[in-house]
Amino acid sequence: MPAQQTYNKEDGLEIRVIDDDLERRRSVYFTNQSPSFNIRIKNTSDKRIEGDTYTRLSFERSPDDFEDGTHHRIEFDLNPGEKQDFEHKLDMLSYQGGAALTVDEVHARDRDDHIEVNTRAGTRLFRLYTFMIYDREYYKLNYLRPRRAQYISAILAVLIILVGVIQIWASSKVAP
Repeated sequence: MPAQQTYNKEDGLEIRVIDDDLERRRSVYFTNQSPSFNIRIKNTSDKRIEGDTYTRLSFERSPDDFEDGTHHRIEFDLNPGEKQDFEHKLDMLSYQGGAALTVDEVHARDRDDHIEVNTRAGTRLFRLYTFMIYDREYYKLNYLRPRRAQYISAILAVLIILVGVIQIWASSKVAP
């Protein structure tokens, strides 16, 4: 099941994932998907906030912190209480395993009439949304089929117990 958390900056900036495009009745993504994530940035301060940051997708099995082509620059200029939505869309999911949608942590400077926000080199990443990625056939073979086999086994066990109870009940009615 995907996990998510909200990035809250003390200076009044809030960033979170508000919507994903998981397939119906699924809690994982597949390597043949091109997912899209809707990200909301909200100004919770009493001053205007302007600046930019990056959203990135990082893969557990990748040798890099994040893959080229999986990051998007987000620029914003928000009045107090205002929010803006952005889409982070990917062409493909490169690896099977764990992945995270992250945002670069920002640094804020309080100006006279607004707050200026930006990222610096070497900025840490904050995980907004983590999820699992599987090859579709691998997922069917290793997760769905064993689960179905467990359900069938449980149903058969209940049926065997019911047959036994019926036999005991029937034999007690026949006996003198």
